[in-house]
Amino acid sequence: MHYFFQFSGIHAFLVGLLPFFLPTLLWQQGYSLTEIAVFIALSGIAYFFTLMVWEYLRSGKGRIWVVRASFLTEVLLVAGLFFFQQLADNGLTGLLLLAILNGVYGCFYWMAQRLLFKSISHSRNSGQHFGNFQILVAVMLKVGIVAGAFLLEQASYTILFVISALISAAGMAQTYRSKVAVEINAAFSAPVVRFSEVLRFRDGFGSRGVFFADGLFLFLESYFWTLSLYFINRESLLELGGMMVVLAIAVAALFKLVQTFIDRTVAIRLFRVAIILYAFSWLLRGLVDEAHSTQFQYAVILVVAFLTSLFRLAFNKVFFDRADKTTTHAYLLLKSYCSQLGVAVLFGVTALLLNSGQPPLEALQTVYFVSSILVLIYFRYSWQTRSSTVRAGKRIKAIEAKGDSYHAC
Repeated sequence: MHYFFQFSGIHAFLVGLLPFFLPTLLWQQGYSLTEIAVFIALSGIAYFFTLMVWEYLRSGKGRIWVVRASFLTEVLLVAGLFFFQQLADNGLTGLLLLAILNGVYGCFYWMAQRLLFKSISHSRNSGQHFGNFQILVAVMLKVGIVAGAFLLEQASYTILFVISALISAAGMAQTYRSKVAVEINAAFSAPVVRFSEVLRFRDGFGSRGVFFADGLFLFLESYFWTLSLYFINRESLLELGGMMVVLAIAVAALFKLVQTFIDRTVAIRLFRVAIILYAFSWLLRGLVDEAHSTQFQYAVILVVAFLTSLFRLAFNKVFFDRADKTTTHAYLLLKSYCSQLGVAVLFGVTALLLNSGQPPLEALQTVYFVSSILVLIYFRYSWQTRSSTVRAGKRIKAIEAKGDSYHAC
């Protein structure tokens, strides 16, 4: 088994134990939706600047350590959250420090995962590999969520921290195996790309603008939608965890039906259909509230989960296939820089919009209805406005001429 799947499975379980509950825990600590939006924006800023450090380490002799750092920073995030929970009044200082920890952890985790995935995929199998990845992550994430929800409801913070630390230590221990070290070095062995060079990247698909907007949707899916589910589950972490398990089983079964043929489908055509369905999923999110029956809520939430997963599968297939055709590592960095800049700016704007005094669930529903229109920006990524020649800096063109080391399998 490729180390990518081991890495993803371990981290998915760790995310389920605690980071998944970050928005709900912030809410329990008395932070408003506006302050949580500010937290997300600050996390994006921290991620953005950590990327420069990450690239410096990756391009030098610290390739193994950037993977190990994903486990170390996860433990620091858990420790930081529990530390601030013990304080009577965290205020904005606690929010700022937690956001920095969250952004640093997110950078080391997601960048390692993205490069490890790219090392085992190519245009003929990226859809199937990403489908397998989504099923694996869904299962491990939900197992972690159940364990995390139970321990958080019991206020067993010490046990939760010890479990996180032990599993992170086990994940780090794997990186000391020679076979794993070789795989990591191969996945991370691209020439250094400076931030100024990434900024000069241009293509005919509007990548920079689409990636900028994508940052907004990634956190709406993971933070605000989690809060919506938490509200309709009577603010119970156990009920939220139970709902996520039921959804995971149902979505995994549905996904198994579609992942086998996605690589045989015209990627752009599937992507365009997925965009429309994704926009519809945001309209459905706006309909979910406590007034509807449990059966209706579960049906709508299941459809939302499936349509979101289908969109992410289609979008990531196009993204990784397109990365194959250009300066791969620079393209991956471009995605991260633009997405996190989008997180910082767009959630800053969202924080202002949420400061309207509406009840929390109604305020989120308004955000979802607006998002259903903004989703249409993804269509820009589905067609080309000029020749496929990529405009970039001289060093990036030199890297393209040499080729990137992203085809290990």
